[in-house]
Amino acid sequence: MKSLKTFPFIVEDSLEDLGERISLARRARRLTQPDLAAKAGIGLSTLLSIEKGAPTVQIGSVLMVLWALGLEGTFDTLSALGSDKELSELMADSVPLKVRSPKRKTT
Repeated sequence: MKSLKTFPFIVEDSLEDLGERISLARRARRLTQPDLAAKAGIGLSTLLSIEKGAPTVQIGSVLMVLWALGLEGTFDTLSALGSDKELSELMADSVPLKVRSPKRKTT
């Protein structure tokens, strides 16, 4: 299992960029960090972590901040797996509707 402290550089850079953009959007709307945290329904420390680009923040918290900033239109961009044509074709043809856990063998 990979340590939570080790992330690919592209992931770290993307999280830092996202945090910076969220901070910029907050400041452009003249919101303080405590005000945005309250509006998003998260703690101030969580917002600070998001703006710093911390990789351990729950995605739900990030989405709540984007919503509180009026940027819910970015949700589709973040979840744009549907725009991957190959994945869409594979999903349509080979992904089961339900996945069940394998049955345990009794000994």
